[in-house]
Amino acid sequence: MKVLGKFFLLVAIAMITFTACDKDDDDNPDNTNNNQNTSGGTMSCKADGTDWSATLAVVATKDDGLKVATATGTDANSHQCFFSINNYEGTGDYEIGGSLTNPNMARWTQGTGVNDQYTTTLGIGSGMVSVTEATDTGFKGTFHFTAKNSAQEEVTITDGVFEATFQ
Repeated sequence: MKVLGKFFLLVAIAMITFTACDKDDDDNPDNTNNNQNTSGGTMSCKADGTDWSATLAVVATKDDGLKVATATGTDANSHQCFFSINNYEGTGDYEIGGSLTNPNMARWTQGTGVNDQYTTTLGIGSGMVSVTEATDTGFKGTFHFTAKNSAQEEVTITDGVFEATFQ
């Protein structure tokens, strides 16, 4: 009976694995999303001079109790741009990184490898998020920052623009 239970467990794991790792259907004409941003927000920037835009989703959150606002943009190639503002008060300029005491941070991800994530946290990197419009339902503005990965390589994010609805 133990052998039969282990067999069914193995079959269940295999079924989950093979169905979850299905071939990417981005080129499938029946894929109605076709890698288009369905979140209604926008985010774009230049990463080391190369144009980038969030084509899958732009998501923003706001916690009035903690006074934190975040925005994240993602594309289909494992690229992601993220920033988090603590002590969020609406429109204004928010410094990113620069010191160990600044809790505001930004992150650029350009893949799934160990050194593909660049961050401004804990005194590493610096930059600015400028919120030019803010409502109870969303915000928009500009951003730029420099960040480092675990190998201490640097990326420069410039010409960042965002508009997002709070989830």
